[in-house]
Order: sequence, then C-alpha cells, then structure tokens
Amino acid sequence: MSRFAALLGPGPGQPPLARRIEADLARRTGQVPRHWESEGIQLWQAGAWVARSFGPLTLAGDLALTDLPELRAALAADPGTDPVGLVLAAWRRWGPGALDRLCGGFAFALWDARTRRLTAVRDRFGIQPLAYAAAPGRVVVAGDLSTVLAGLDAPPETDRAWVAGFLSGQPLDAVRTAWRGVLRLPPGHLMVVEPDGTVTLRPWYRLERSAPPKVQDAAPALRAALAHATNQACADGPTATMLSGGLDSSTLSLLSVGPDAPGPQPRPALSLRYRDPAMDEGRHIEDVLRQSRGGLVPVSLPGETAADELFDLDAQLDWQDQPVFAPGLAGTRRLYRAVREQGCLAVLNGHGGDEVIGGTPRDIALIAGSGQWPLALALAARQARFTGESVTQTLAALLAVRGRRGFGRLGRWMLADSGPAPQEWRALVDPDLARETRLVERVRAGAQADPGDRDLPQGLRLHAAMMTGPLAPAAFELLGRAAQADGVAPRYPFYDHRVVELCVWQPELAKVAGGRPRALLREAMRGVLPESVRLRRDKTDFIADFWTTLRQDPQGRLAAFRAGPGPLQGWVDAGVLRADAARLARSPDPDPAVAFRLWRALWLAAWIERGPARAFTAPPPLPASCAPCPILASDR
Repeated sequence: MSRFAALLGPGPGQPPLARRIEADLARRTGQVPRHWESEGIQLWQAGAWVARSFGPLTLAGDLALTDLPELRAALAADPGTDPVGLVLAAWRRWGPGALDRLCGGFAFALWDARTRRLTAVRDRFGIQPLAYAAAPGRVVVAGDLSTVLAGLDAPPETDRAWVAGFLSGQPLDAVRTAWRGVLRLPPGHLMVVEPDGTVTLRPWYRLERSAPPKVQDAAPALRAALAHATNQACADGPTATMLSGGLDSSTLSLLSVGPDAPGPQPRPALSLRYRDPAMDEGRHIEDVLRQSRGGLVPVSLPGETAADELFDLDAQLDWQDQPVFAPGLAGTRRLYRAVREQGCLAVLNGHGGDEVIGGTPRDIALIAGSGQWPLALALAARQARFTGESVTQTLAALLAVRGRRGFGRLGRWMLADSGPAPQEWRALVDPDLARETRLVERVRAGAQADPGDRDLPQGLRLHAAMMTGPLAPAAFELLGRAAQADGVAPRYPFYDHRVVELCVWQPELAKVAGGRPRALLREAMRGVLPESVRLRRDKTDFIADFWTTLRQDPQGRLAAFRAGPGPLQGWVDAGVLRADAARLARSPDPDPAVAFRLWRALWLAAWIERGPARAFTAPPPLPASCAPCPILASDR
C-alpha cells in the first residue's frame, strides 16, 4: 500500500499546503511521507514504495504491477529491480510507449527535468486511483481526493451535476467528483502538464482497439489467462482469498491453489456465513473447500451487519472522502480485517467477474437484432429455464427491446405493470436539480458509442463501454479506500487486461452458449470447479438482511426523513424521500429501489452535515507513531 502526491507551481512559499498534504498522506498510510523538491515541483511518497530519480526522471506512485520477470527481461534489468526502478527504466527507454508493457494496477506522477513536464498516468481500468485539480499557476495530483483537497487554498464548491448522478444511481462520467474542479484522471489516460501550466489529457489505452490474438477455443485460453492472472496476483507475498461460494470467487480461490500456484499454501479462504439458511452459501463454500483438497483453509466470519456498524457513516467518510453507494461495504471491511489477522497483506477479490465475462440477456438481444430471431428466442427460453425465471416474461422482454412493429408492442403489453416506471431511476433527484444539471440528457449522451468505433460490432462496443464506463473505476476506488483503512491490498485477476480483452472480443453466441449465462467461464472452469458451483443457477440476494438492518435506524436518521429532507433540501424530491422513509418504517417486506434510494440519501446527508473537508482543518503534527518512509533514492 502506497500513496503519493505532486504539487506543481507554488514553490517553497506555501508551507501550509505542504504540511496539509504531508498530514493527509501520513493519516492514510501510517508513515511519514518523504519529500522531494526541485524548482517549481514537489513530490511526496509514503507507504510501500520509494520515490526515485533516474537521470532526469523522478517518479512517485502507487504501483501494483504484475508480470515483473517479463518486464525485467525486456529491460535486461537485474533480478532484484523493484517496480519503481522498472517503470523509470522503461520510460527512459520507450517513453509513453512503456505503458503498453506494464501489467496490473498503477498510478504515478513522473517529472522530467529536461522538458519540465509533469506526466500523470492511470492504469487501463482504473484499479489504482488518481485525482487532480488544476488552477492558475498550480496543479496538484494525488491518489486520494482528500490529498488533492489538502493542496488547495479553500474548499471547492459542490459539483451539483455529480450529486444528481449519485442520487440517480447513474454516474455521469469517470471524471467528476463531489467537488467542482477536483477531477479524476480517467482509466487508461495520461495527463501532461506543460511548463506554462497547460494541461492535456489523452488516452493511452482503448479496449475497443485492443484485439487479442485469435483463438480457436476460448475456454482453454480463458482458463490459462485467468490462472496466470491469479498466480501473478499472489506473487508478492502471503495472499488470502475471498470465498463466497459464487462462480467468480470460487474460480479464483481454486486457481490460486492450482498446480502452478505460488506458495506458500494452504491459503486462507475468507467467507461470510449467515444464520438465515436463505442467505447462507455454506453448501457451495464447502464444495469448493473439498475440491481444493486442503489447499484452502476456511476462515468463517459472521455475515450479518449490526446496525451500528452499517450506520457509522462518518467513520467511513474519513476514508471515502465523498458519498459512495456500497450497501455491502461493512461486510467487506470485516473480510479485510480478517486478511490482516491471517498475516496476509493482499486478498483475491472476484469483483467484476460478471461484467468481464458477459453472457447476459443483452447478448441474446443482439443476436435477435442481427435477424436471428429463432435462435434468439430459443436461447432466451433456455436461459430463463436455467435461471428459474419466467419464460413468458423473458420472451416478452426480448420482444419489447428488439421486436419490430406489432411484435414490439406485444412485448411491451406483456410486460405492462411488471416493472418500475421508466423514470423511477431519477425519482429521488429534485426535479429542479435534474433540469439544471440536464441529468437525462447527460445520461443519454453517456450511453452513446464513440463515433470513431462505428466500424466495430455493436456487441463489442457495448461490452467495452460497460467495462470502461464510470461504474468500474468508482467501485475500485471505494473498495481500495476501504482496504487502505485496514492496510490490505485487494487484487482483481478478472481485470487482467488479457482476460478482459479475450472475453470482450468473443462473439455473442459464445457468451451465451447453450442458453447459459456466463457460458465462457462455466466452460473454462470445467474440471476446476465442483459441478454444483460451475452450473449454479442462482445468486443469493442479500437485500432482506440490508432492509432489516435499515429498519433498525439506530440514530433516527431515516425517521427524520419522514418529517422533511433536512440537509437534503434542494437536492432530493422531498415527497419521494418522505414516502420511501414511510414505506421502510411500515413494511418488513424488502423493496430494493426504496432501500437504495434511502441509502444514497443517508450518505449524501452525512457528507453535507460533515461540513468543509477535513483537509482544510489545521494540520496536526505528524503522528509520532508513524514510521519514516524510506528516503528518496537516486539511480544514475
């Protein structure tokens, strides 16, 4: 775990900014950051890595690189060369072309004394966070929002469009944050700050233009790619694995103890277990443990979340910096703490497996859109039977989306009164705020494909857009900040770029082969997963536990919404908020839409009540308990 910051422009005459930045980095890492300064540029590094100079280049960053032996070989570097040294050597040799040779997660700032340019880089999918703010005469770059805020003179205004997107559950882009002018560098992008302060962003990676080598059979190729990604994720040291009993976590857990897996074994497998049999995944977890033949050691934790833990939003905001939507975050934090208790510093996380693998009704709809209606209808019926959903409703949905003329009307008639109103997604947003921020128009625009990609198949464009849209990096950021609080590094093998590229470029028919959702992974894991898991038809729904805990409302925050919006006045539709709070109070039956709207409202209210960002309070002395960060090193 490492954090860094770069401040370009103000020079040594701004000691309050430097003290605030140092204090925030120390708070987040538990280490006193080391400081490097040249004319017009300051860099800080705290945590696991050593900021370093190599000739005219100086780098500070957060590196979770994989495939290091291959990179060392390409550079003819010594076997002991660490990731910082490798990135510097690669940039010295190949310039920005070095980025194509980096695998894993990374975010860094690189100062070139020859050109007096600062370059900031973020990995392909935004696994490592990177934010910045640019003002006349100053640019501040850091991994965390609070560190960027610490480098500003005053708290920025709230970004009203970001709030509208948050309340609607439709983030508008991968750039905005809750503060106007404090921005995130999009995944797969680099930013160059010229000597005159001009800031330029450009993509260095585009999934839509990264076709993998063609393979005759995707299943063995996917199995090999995932096994390699999993082994690389475990290569840095003791690594635990999350095991929920689902397809994704079970895949990673068993691959991590496969014949080519790095030691030591056995590997701790952490699971949340529930008293309610309807939510407990014990049967599938036990099947995976047996399949591992002792390679996985079970570590069971209580799955139920106490109300005090769920509603402790202020403590969570200390790390998240802005409102987030993550109802299961408390359970994830329990898993992270258990990782440390097991003596591990990293953990395998199956997050994103659904999105990477694909194989959804959308793929069947694309098959129908290509004119293959008999095949699409047959696949839709088989998928409905596999998942236990209504065949009639599934076929009606397909007709409604893809049917022409009378068939489309027939499908929509069959679906009447069977789902939410079309505008329900924005129901919580104050109507004036929605109009002011052009919420509907922005969401529609965000769904449009890049005109330069019109030559690509529609299925490829849609799958790639989902993988590179704003939801993925936002999830990585909130999970990473929660892990940072417990000193743990999450690893995401499904987001190895070779795994992603292989899956995204598969045809729709391969993704839904036999009418099975996520067919690519199911076939690839034949012989690895127990059949009870490989052919699972269901996914456990945890909304009942979340709803029950919400109803406890230990601080009375939700009850207060029945009287009025309070700090949310002007942000939310007061009538919708009042009705949702009343629905929660009177009914024990879960309503997911109501629960999620209330959870977003709670987070936003807690953030507003918190007042100015803590980064602008007087910086405390750096903790005496903080260990000093290693000094900046120099290579010739």
